[in-house]
Amino acid sequence: MTELYQTPYKSRPPIIDGLLYGGAYILAGAPKIGKSWLMLELALRVANGEPMWGMETKQGTVLYYCLEDTLKRIQQRLYCITENGPDNFLFETATGTLATNLEEEILLYIKKHPDMSLIIIDTFQMVRGNKGEPTYGSDYDDLQKLKRISDSQKVAILL
Repeated sequence: MTELYQTPYKSRPPIIDGLLYGGAYILAGAPKIGKSWLMLELALRVANGEPMWGMETKQGTVLYYCLEDTLKRIQQRLYCITENGPDNFLFETATGTLATNLEEEILLYIKKHPDMSLIIIDTFQMVRGNKGEPTYGSDYDDLQKLKRISDSQKVAILL
């Protein structure tokens, strides 16, 4: 215990100070309560380096997988919350799954955009690799794949 107490460990740098750090997270709630709107606003704040709810934000590239939306719908939502969009805010409306090529795709995006700080996947079910009924084991396996990326690349992945 003494050795553990005396070993210094680096803390994860904040993406939104006091709220969001590197790692894998799940945002869950009832349908149609505004989770996607919240994620869009949060992503925009990170891309612009603007505070969120008074908390400092580290500016970085954001990759948003809007897997249940069209580009037109995303555009309409953005028109509601901003007058211009930053170049470091990237969108995808289709992707592979965790059973196919999603991990490689994310790593390629990070390689191309080394300042990547936040990846949002809306919704997690759309990238699940398993076809059967989700179980604790399959949930754990799928989340572990994303957590390994978030830990090794020092990004936040928000599902």
